[in-house]
Amino acid sequence: MSITGGEVLYRLLKFPVQSYLKWQFNIQIEDNPLRDETGPYLLLGNHVTNEDPILSSAYANRLIRFIAGDANQDHWLKKRLLALLESIPFSKNAGDAKSIRELVRHIKKGHPVGLYPEGGRNWDGATDSLVPSTGKLVKLLKVPVYAVILKGGYLSRPRWAAYPRRGKLVLEIKKLFSREAIADKTPEEIQALLVEKLDHDEYIWQRKNLIPFKGKKLAERIERLLYICPQCHGINCLFSKGDHFSCRQCHSQYGVNQYGEIMGCEDFSDTVSWNKWQRSFLPEIIARGFSFANEEVLLSKKVIGVRPWRRHVVNVNFYPDRLEIRGKNLEERVPLAEVSGLSITFQDLVEFYRGKEKYRLLFDPQKHMSVKLFYDLMGKIVAE
Repeated sequence: MSITGGEVLYRLLKFPVQSYLKWQFNIQIEDNPLRDETGPYLLLGNHVTNEDPILSSAYANRLIRFIAGDANQDHWLKKRLLALLESIPFSKNAGDAKSIRELVRHIKKGHPVGLYPEGGRNWDGATDSLVPSTGKLVKLLKVPVYAVILKGGYLSRPRWAAYPRRGKLVLEIKKLFSREAIADKTPEEIQALLVEKLDHDEYIWQRKNLIPFKGKKLAERIERLLYICPQCHGINCLFSKGDHFSCRQCHSQYGVNQYGEIMGCEDFSDTVSWNKWQRSFLPEIIARGFSFANEEVLLSKKVIGVRPWRRHVVNVNFYPDRLEIRGKNLEERVPLAEVSGLSITFQDLVEFYRGKEKYRLLFDPQKHMSVKLFYDLMGKIVAE
């Protein structure tokens, strides 16, 4: 089997990158069965940091070809680096047929491949819902399946946070399925087992370990994620500064400590339970009706397959059935019934498609509504 350019680059970078990551994250390895795997395999994991594919690759035995969302392909330098490392582009709205063909092609060549079944980084510290077709993919590929479970990854890099923390990152690398186990199970059985085996709640783990995660401004930008006050049930009224956050409506005071715990709240001590609770209000918010105004949002828009992006500064009014977008020389009404491929990229970038048009809205947590509230409401309406 010939060595590709990506594998040469991987071998050159592996140990310098591994050393850097150890310094950045204070990494501990629980076990590493990948050292002895010589054939093709599928690598999965919980997705909590931007560095997850790099962390997994640094402790694998060979270059892993990861699926990468098309938002990662937009900057020329990042696109070039991902191409050198033989990543597999994925466009959410275009379906996954082309990406699956690429996965199969690499497997046939004996290469390891990887993906994150949550479809994106989780926001609150608990493994999110898995893409429903993951079990079918495992059955199709017919290769051993491994997972890298990151423990301490969320508390090191909360997706909502303005700044990173330093504590400890434990990598649990484990084998999920052998070829024989896959052959004996249906896709539905595999999917159910994946949900069980990839499940990780950062706060359950943290309560057993009590590891301090030190950093600055520990609560800063938590309003990206949290959008309902437990005290007064005010919506989109939280704001943060430093290690604390408050409610504009009832003036309740909360905080985040070095263990990642929420302080000052009688109902919730972590973002997992708070987020689960606030999401239960979504049907009521939709049924009651709402209107959220967001001024001076950066909109990027393009027709699929056509370059370049067109950029506008717009006002976005969000209603239960539509978005109204107004800017200089631009006025649009986007019915939510026509929206597909909704996702959040990085922290503040909401993407969606309307037919052959792709939209990107860049939110500012200091000026605009909670990006997670926008996404949760829009996602629930579109799904129905």
